[in-house]
Amino acid sequence: MNFLKFALAISTLACLVQPAQAQAWPSKPLQMVVPQGAGGSTDAIARLVAQALGERLGQTVVIDNRAGAGGVLGIAAAAKAAADGYTLLIGSNTTLAANAFLYASFPVDPLKDFVPLALAADAPFVFVVPAASPLKSVRDLVSAAKAAPGKVNYGSGTSSALLCTELFKATAGVDLLRVPYKSSAQGLTDLIGGQIDVVCEPLSSSLPNIRSGRLRALAQTGAQRSPLAPELETAAEAGVKGMAYTAWVGFFAPAGIPKDISVRLGNELLSILRDPATMEKIRAIGFDPRPGNAETLAAVHRAELTSVAATVKAAGIKAE
Repeated sequence: MNFLKFALAISTLACLVQPAQAQAWPSKPLQMVVPQGAGGSTDAIARLVAQALGERLGQTVVIDNRAGAGGVLGIAAAAKAAADGYTLLIGSNTTLAANAFLYASFPVDPLKDFVPLALAADAPFVFVVPAASPLKSVRDLVSAAKAAPGKVNYGSGTSSALLCTELFKATAGVDLLRVPYKSSAQGLTDLIGGQIDVVCEPLSSSLPNIRSGRLRALAQTGAQRSPLAPELETAAEAGVKGMAYTAWVGFFAPAGIPKDISVRLGNELLSILRDPATMEKIRAIGFDPRPGNAETLAAVHRAELTSVAATVKAAGIKAE
């Protein structure tokens, strides 16, 4: 009988200790891995959210910039982190989808190694040409490409620029010649100088060159017009039906994180992202706010992987 009482007491104590442990989280600072260098738009969103999350949790959220290899180094570091709720990752359509197909030795499984927490925002791209280009619209670009297959070229300094244009080629049924660059800046310099014909770059970073008259915008790539440039038609509106490409960002945690902690993190992040003040700051960074829960982010992530796989196969792109 005494043994039974002892066992019951131990069992009761265990039940009491487990909730106490769960309630103790977080008991130390968190880190948010950003797989890019400081100063970029993704980094800006991460810092904005990290500050607000730290205030809500009562703990500092430290930004850990892990640039290199197109984001692969940061993704690998986040995947290897302890799944204890103290490491978050801000991932994107490039770092957690495109790179899985564009790098031959991509070190993680995007779906198995991470748990989605919350979708944050997305941003459309835009097709831009030199100011002196005879191409005035997407219709002109399609007509020129069909009249001389493989003669009209495009620059790509990032995997997103590559995939955006290859998706356009497949959707519009045209053949454009790729001119690869090591960075977007190099490609844009040549575009402004008239050395190449067209590039697909983020709308937010292209607007200064568009508004200064150095570049002409043909169409944006979002499913709807962006508030950043509501006067600019989408590629679909310009006649390329089914063409839609955006750069999204969302928050993830290493797989294996306790369910109660992932739920709380997701709820806290979603509350921050839905706050009107946060949404306005995200717009100022150049993204369209798109707050969504873990299930929404998971669906967006899976759809992106499927789309990238199809685009890579159709274009015959080889992993490097």
